[in-house]
Amino acid sequence: MTVWQGEMAHHLPGLWTRLDPETLAALPTPVARLETLGAELGHGGLYIKRDDLSSTIYGDNKVRKLEFLLAGPQRQDRSTVLTMGGIGSHHLLATALHARRLDLATVGVVFPQPENDHVRAVRAAHSAAGARLVPIRSKYLLPAAVAATLLSIRLRQGRRALLVPGGGSSPLGALGFVNAGLELAAQVAEGLLPEPDEIYLAYGTGGTAAGLWLGLRLGGLQSRVVAVRVIDRIVANRLRLHALVGSIAKLLHSGPDAIRHDFHLDPSLEIRQGYLGGGYGHATQEATQSVELFARHQSLPLEPTYTGKAAAAFIARARTHPGPLLFWNTYAAEKGFGQEEGFS
Repeated sequence: MTVWQGEMAHHLPGLWTRLDPETLAALPTPVARLETLGAELGHGGLYIKRDDLSSTIYGDNKVRKLEFLLAGPQRQDRSTVLTMGGIGSHHLLATALHARRLDLATVGVVFPQPENDHVRAVRAAHSAAGARLVPIRSKYLLPAAVAATLLSIRLRQGRRALLVPGGGSSPLGALGFVNAGLELAAQVAEGLLPEPDEIYLAYGTGGTAAGLWLGLRLGGLQSRVVAVRVIDRIVANRLRLHALVGSIAKLLHSGPDAIRHDFHLDPSLEIRQGYLGGGYGHATQEATQSVELFARHQSLPLEPTYTGKAAAAFIARARTHPGPLLFWNTYAAEKGFGQEEGFS
């Protein structure tokens, strides 16, 4: 059986071979029309990209990034992965589950976030996945805490830990979504959906939006990427997003088969404001209502702090824009918390 490598392997075979990404995700993830939700909203052109189905171990958007971040060349001579996030971080959980299958231990530096049943369930799953947690009082202490933990691991183990950034949002990790943008372009070419006018997703650390926008442009699509801000402006802002796009593009321009695509940032990569509410990890009424709409009409679980806020912006746009719109589902529901590993 041929393993599906990803569209990037065809566009940039030299870079793909050099980076040698792991096969962690079940790609391509499917696209589907949101028929019943569309009927409720009076819109016949609503679609979804099912990245919740990216892995039977733990599926979400993080798995695409981890294919590059946990690749063989990256983990050489390493036995531990160090990453970071909130106490209910899906990124930390995805990292721990997939790293363990590669015989890597995971240490997570975690900061407080608003507690609810969902956050408590994810936190319990961190422990079940074998992650060792280093709690800190505030996310603003992350740089110092990460540096201290890296040093502690080096002194204890005699080797460096593999550092995976929060959300997997480094230029290397974001290549997973360059691959995703090319994947969607191939699905459009195949006739599985029309080219979306706009694509909606949650904007946290930015790697998903930045990589996707670049991948779409490489694939010849002009779809507008609408990144709905779900985290504080100090982390999620246009300056940081532009810098990340530039760093990813520099990586794409490296190597023997370097692309010669002149990426001009324009309004087709948008940060959508107005859906954050009380801050990171806080639900909003709009998000909660959108979660309920997706559950009722599509039997699709979302959550109210990331995907629910992106869904709220998507639904609001669907009420006024008649053209094709795509919601990129980046959420792994609780039923996906390491089922194959015996977790619930």
